[in-house]
Amino acid sequence: MSPRRVAKALAGLGAAALAVIIIAAVWIVNHRGSQRAMREALGVLPGTLLHAHNFHWTQMKGDDKQWELRAREASYANDRLSLKLVDAELSMKLDDGKDVQVRAPRAELKLAGNHVSRAELSGGLKLRYGDTVMDAADLVYLPDQDEMHSDSAVHIEGAGFKVDGVGLNARPRARLFSLQSQVISRFTPEATKKSGKS
Repeated sequence: MSPRRVAKALAGLGAAALAVIIIAAVWIVNHRGSQRAMREALGVLPGTLLHAHNFHWTQMKGDDKQWELRAREASYANDRLSLKLVDAELSMKLDDGKDVQVRAPRAELKLAGNHVSRAELSGGLKLRYGDTVMDAADLVYLPDQDEMHSDSAVHIEGAGFKVDGVGLNARPRARLFSLQSQVISRFTPEATKKSGKS
């Protein structure tokens, strides 16, 4: 998933939302509605340009789906510098053919123009990469720096291993991950033998 493409998609969504808000505002003014009625009709929250229920965005490249983002609620800020998501789920397929899924009760994307500069996930997230699953209370991802970190407890589980620790520092594109403290690793030799490795 290209952060630039996410940002462009969000900018397009913002422009569409602005058009909807202008049309709704004209309608409400012509029908003498109150500001509260407009907010209820549009689902707009104070400080937001757009508030959407059952948000769904799919990024395609030709016939191939690059990524898909869903959320129960999405709020695009008036200043166009952030997008807040509730019950967010991102799914994509990487170049190595493995599926990646990320689920978080809360997510906030910080935008710099048409670019996602920071993603903050919180509330207890689950990241699945192929057969490996990571759980953490929170996570911050800085795509430009290829940095991902968490100060919370982290649990990682895959075929034949489980690792627990506190504090995660990672460089996802370089595939470098390290836990900072209280690291406990458990390996299951039987699972390794079943997969044909010794």
